[in-house]
Amino acid sequence: MVEAAVEDKRITLKEAVKLVPDGAHLFWGGFGFQRPPMAFAHELVRQKKRNLTIYTCGSEMDIDILSGAYVVSHFELAFFAIEGIGLAPNIQRRVREGAIQIEDYTNLAMALRFFGGALGVPFMPLKSMLGTDLLAKKKFRPKKAEVITCPFTGEKVVLVPSVRPDFSIVHVSRVDREGNAQIDGIKGEDIEGARAGKKLIVMAEEIVDTEFIRSQPDQTVIPNIYVTHVVECPWGSYPMMVYNYYDYDMEHIRMYYEQCKTEEGWQKYCSEYITSVDDHKDFLRKIGNERLQKLKAKRPLPY
Repeated sequence: MVEAAVEDKRITLKEAVKLVPDGAHLFWGGFGFQRPPMAFAHELVRQKKRNLTIYTCGSEMDIDILSGAYVVSHFELAFFAIEGIGLAPNIQRRVREGAIQIEDYTNLAMALRFFGGALGVPFMPLKSMLGTDLLAKKKFRPKKAEVITCPFTGEKVVLVPSVRPDFSIVHVSRVDREGNAQIDGIKGEDIEGARAGKKLIVMAEEIVDTEFIRSQPDQTVIPNIYVTHVVECPWGSYPMMVYNYYDYDMEHIRMYYEQCKTEEGWQKYCSEYITSVDDHKDFLRKIGNERLQKLKAKRPLPY
């Protein structure tokens, strides 16, 4: 039997971001401080993308940056914050300005919406939103959720629309050039979200040989059949963390939070760390190798 030729799906970060048109809908991967596609967010800002809609259970500094730079106009999510520090300053400011609208769901509702998209069904049932004002309050969706009577038990059930975004953006631990991706540690909703997207762009800390992937197939949580493009991007979540690769940089995150409490402070941060650098490698050079090495995982510990 002849084995199929290996498809090389690698492109650069700049090329990947260019594929995303203004007005696109994106699933945004990561879980809190864990594996957000931060480098992708920076490049969206550099390329001046506008009017994106982002779907996520919740994220932190990455989506706050996208809000500050007016890249995103709509969110459907369950929470936003910079955990352990405070609320996301840019998101709050842009909501007050009317530049951003947010449709609020529960974490379970968003997770099921991604699962429904991955399954190819139009909606998913749940009960967690019953008894809350999340059903009554809505911003821009004509139909945010629907309460029905279960035809089998007579119970009240909430139906939420599945999510089928134009692109899913996920940062993983490692991937081969065909797109077989592995995630160490907590996975959040990335497996379902990755499969829900019409196109999937996988960023990875490292690209490994297919033989390595095949040596531990149980770790491959996103098979290549779902993956459109692969981007090698070491330190792609910095200053957040990637399990088994590096810890978060709390000093930088606190500096961001304090500085971005004002519009002037945000503009200074954006200019210094995002728009005045050419690319992700230039950003890392600005942070400095000595600082990065202090955050690097000390095996066998994951951080």
